[in-house]
Amino acid sequence: MNAAGASLLFLLLPTAGLFPTGPPAPAGEAEPGIRLFEAQRYPEARAALEAAVQQDPRNGLAALYLGRVYYEENELDRAVTWLEKASALDSGSSSAAYWLGRAYGQQAIRGSTLVRIRLVGKIHRAFDRAVQIDPDNIDARIGLVEFFLRAPAFMGGSESKARAQAQAIREREPLHGHRAFARLNEIRKRFDLAAAEYESAIQEFPTRREPFYWIEWSAIDRRDWPAAFGAMERLLTAEPDDAGPLYEIGKLAALSGLQMPRGESSLHRYLSHEPKGMEASIAMAHAQLAAIHERRGERREAREEYSAALRLDPGLWEANEGITRLR
Repeated sequence: MNAAGASLLFLLLPTAGLFPTGPPAPAGEAEPGIRLFEAQRYPEARAALEAAVQQDPRNGLAALYLGRVYYEENELDRAVTWLEKASALDSGSSSAAYWLGRAYGQQAIRGSTLVRIRLVGKIHRAFDRAVQIDPDNIDARIGLVEFFLRAPAFMGGSESKARAQAQAIREREPLHGHRAFARLNEIRKRFDLAAAEYESAIQEFPTRREPFYWIEWSAIDRRDWPAAFGAMERLLTAEPDDAGPLYEIGKLAALSGLQMPRGESSLHRYLSHEPKGMEASIAMAHAQLAAIHERRGERREAREEYSAALRLDPGLWEANEGITRLR
């Protein structure tokens, strides 16, 4: 990830809840595809949702989830096309506007400087629209905090506006208010104050896992690998039956090249787990194992793991990129 990509990292991560539940169970043609999406069976979900939009081209919910499928499969142009369509079909959907902002943000990470400049306004408008529709959309408000902190002043950046959004979050969701104010301090490089916010969140909400992940993501953004591993070890100690930290330890090993034996064993343990909600898929666990093997120069084992990932999820970008590298 380049520097511009790293600066947008927090814009693209789940915020209001680590495993968001989304809207209530939908009815109609979109329902089978949405259930497949929630089970992370993305190729099957895509086929079902494509059939739903062919049957009813004005089905905004089907368009929204089809866009999200393409987002998960890293087909960003298609994701944006369908999320724009979902926003147009259902102008009252805060979720559609929010995910459109996420997709624009991912395009900005992958794009050139000119692409990022072109997308800045679109990212802002999408998140702002999501908040206008639903003032309690905490994910979208966090998106605005990140936008106001990261964008240059002449493109809409404003620390005072970011602080106003952080305060609005704190009034609605005190847990996520800690995160918002931590981000304000991190941008100012007051990492001691940011750490205090995260620790306050852990103390005030002892049953919630999110603060540990926020510490991890912050550490990844700074390339502080000991702090990232430490956050996941703390969570694993607090919640020994939680498989999520096992995947994260494996991912951190793949990203950093550190603690690779620990990362490999953690991922093998995760493979015996059935992911729920927005937890990483089994395909992603195979891809992270492959990345560890690739770092070690174990090309045959890496190819086997990438192939295992692609058998489960043929559209998995990380696995396709890995297989290409190893040819």
